[in-house]
Amino acid sequence: MAILTPQGNFYDLVTNGLGALDNYQGFLDDVMSLKYNGIQMDGFVFDPNMQIDFTYHQLQKELDLNVMATYVSNNSPAMPSTTRGFEIATGKIPRMKTRHEIDEDTIREQMVIQQRFGAASDVAGQAARDALFETTDNMIGSHTNSLTYQRHQMVSTGALTLLDTNNPNGIKNVTFSANIPAINKTQLTTTSKWWTDYTHTVEGSAADPIKDLIAKVRYAKLHGVTACHFEVDLLTAQDMCNHSKVLSAIGYRYSPAISSDNSAISIGRNLGYDGQLLALEQLVGVSINVVDSIVSIEKWDKLAKAITFPQLRSFGADVLVLVPDGQIGSVKVVEPLQLPLNNGTYGSFYGGRLLLTVDFDLRMKTQSFESEMTALVVPTKQKYMYYLNVV
Repeated sequence: MAILTPQGNFYDLVTNGLGALDNYQGFLDDVMSLKYNGIQMDGFVFDPNMQIDFTYHQLQKELDLNVMATYVSNNSPAMPSTTRGFEIATGKIPRMKTRHEIDEDTIREQMVIQQRFGAASDVAGQAARDALFETTDNMIGSHTNSLTYQRHQMVSTGALTLLDTNNPNGIKNVTFSANIPAINKTQLTTTSKWWTDYTHTVEGSAADPIKDLIAKVRYAKLHGVTACHFEVDLLTAQDMCNHSKVLSAIGYRYSPAISSDNSAISIGRNLGYDGQLLALEQLVGVSINVVDSIVSIEKWDKLAKAITFPQLRSFGADVLVLVPDGQIGSVKVVEPLQLPLNNGTYGSFYGGRLLLTVDFDLRMKTQSFESEMTALVVPTKQKYMYYLNVV
């Protein structure tokens, strides 16, 4: 059974779901935006203007503190003020892509629905819209997760490094650095480590988590960071709250009159994770933002001879990062290029930063959906980001 569409004898998912190819942008604006208008990129915002070229310029911005006026003699002019930031690095913005194909099997399934219920039926139209939503949702979600991963990697490790583990089907061994000053990074050593193994089963005999965290906050305050918070991965945060030294400190805070560490630990443990985290924030003096973000990649497993979908935690393990409150960077985006299409249509998302292309391959009997975004999360207050690596 042939189904006539504007593309000839071909099933068009967009037209059958929305009435016309030209309605795709309206679908993105009216339907998809309801789900994605709350993208979380804490501390980072999209640059208001997209770039034409692929080169980004990383600035190092100073804190928003007013510089005191200069004392001069009565008739002397004042020196001009300096700029509020300066360039410390430059590089290329990476491109991200996805592709989904509506293959012949899927097309035939939609044709069966139309044959059974009629091409103009609500059932056929809803089936097409459902398939269109799922396809578009997967593409937008892929870029949203990529930006989330970029953000958390830049903050937790000070760089986005593309490897086989996180980009198996694309470029590898490429690093986009946040250029964190080496002096801002503290690596605990020997018995001062919170745990001496990566499974967090053996605590360092000289470990003192509360002291370490307070020292970071004090150092930041001495360097002008008046409002800040820690960021840490969920798994590290859970183990941190269960550390005997943390539990003991919490217990003594709630019951100063107790006489033994064991009793203090017992009191701290009885508070539960949420209570422990709150008490730890009170002890340290700043909030602790726990990041629970997981992303997935698609990878071919040679041994299993199958496509697998390994999961990655976005925020690095075994590190706490003290960062200033408010904006600490931006997302640099290159404006996508739209060339004339013979059979398809374009749509855009995230204010035109994400380009979605719908096209047809009449020879292969497929309808393709492609997405493209050239973007990089770039910190600008790296001078005021402080790292504590605890293992």
